[in-house]
Amino acid sequence: MNMVVSVIFFMKRKCEIPFFLALFNLLVEYRTISLELGYSDWVKIDYGIYFVFNLEYAYKVSELILLGTSVLIYSFILFYRSPSRVRGDSNKDLGDFIRSNSKLIIVGLAAFTVFEVVVSGLISQNYGKFAKLGISSFVILFFLLFVFNENKSNTTKLMFLVVFICLAYITYNPNIRFQFLSWMVPVGYFIVRTIKPLPKVLLLFVGLYLVLLVFSAAGVLRYKKMEALTFSELYDYSFYRMKIAEDVNFIDGFMMLHQVFPKKLDHTYGMDHIGIFLRPVPREVWPNKPLASWLQSYYAKHGMKGFWNAGFSPTLYGVFYSEMGVTGIFFFSVLWAIMLTYAYRLTQRFNSEIRAILVGILLASMIPIFRSGDLPGDFAIALMSYWPFLLFIRYYNKYLITKGVV
Repeated sequence: MNMVVSVIFFMKRKCEIPFFLALFNLLVEYRTISLELGYSDWVKIDYGIYFVFNLEYAYKVSELILLGTSVLIYSFILFYRSPSRVRGDSNKDLGDFIRSNSKLIIVGLAAFTVFEVVVSGLISQNYGKFAKLGISSFVILFFLLFVFNENKSNTTKLMFLVVFICLAYITYNPNIRFQFLSWMVPVGYFIVRTIKPLPKVLLLFVGLYLVLLVFSAAGVLRYKKMEALTFSELYDYSFYRMKIAEDVNFIDGFMMLHQVFPKKLDHTYGMDHIGIFLRPVPREVWPNKPLASWLQSYYAKHGMKGFWNAGFSPTLYGVFYSEMGVTGIFFFSVLWAIMLTYAYRLTQRFNSEIRAILVGILLASMIPIFRSGDLPGDFAIALMSYWPFLLFIRYYNKYLITKGVV
């Protein structure tokens, strides 16, 4: 039902957010199907905590995820309004601004590429991992530079193609699987921007498959070297990983969390959301800063030692449950619907095709956030990936003001 309503809304309003939410819910529920068919087994890891895993429990948490998805979708549809004011910029304005900053884009891309390949491994793993994510913004800007480049010779096209292949290789990192998707999703969305809604729905299903395949392949490459695999072997391993739902075991993560809150840990009442703003504060500066995950909090409360990273995402709805139980799923789903409608309206404030890139960025950002094993960390990943592009938008707005475009 959610999928049907989302498709109808997309056909009428050309807004993909409810469709994305419905697709994500189908993806989450596939884990249960995979377990029922015997394709996969429950997660096995020793946290020093006894957990119950069975299909009856899986159905219970699936219903909670469905509740959150439904409330979020219908609240989004209820609150959605088209932007009341749209800038009168044109693609010519956008192209002129991008070309006037071409040197800065190329220098920024080169600097982040060097940082990605050479420097990031020499500094703190955590800070290095986040700092290098900004390359995604410059890949997107470089793509726009190609789109609006006035020199369309075959030599120029070949040069851009070679650079993109190199960037794809550099940013395809098994340890930060979002990095590749963070620019591929906006670029892909821009490419299909003019396609009519119904064919685009079909393409979005194909896109979901490709995203899962890329994600699964990156998971395979955590354990196997690319040089040791043929393309066919990598595809087979990746497809098998998709089949057994290895990368979408959100049901398992939610089941763990559901057995911890509120029996073994008190609900956090919004601390995961507040943690988004606390994340930049180093623990060296604030030693007593609230812990990032429920597992850390559990170990601290019970004086245990062991793993410090849960590793199994409970989805964003699991975070809502940890904060306020079933009431939290309902309350925060409505709150997030309001925030998403506002964010989507901001992407539509431009008349030029920059809005397609902004929608792609919003959709890409939702991937790690809705998986959400660590809400502050997932927000940090999205913001560190796109802060250069947000800066670009800020200066583009100033450029339009100086031209008298309002």
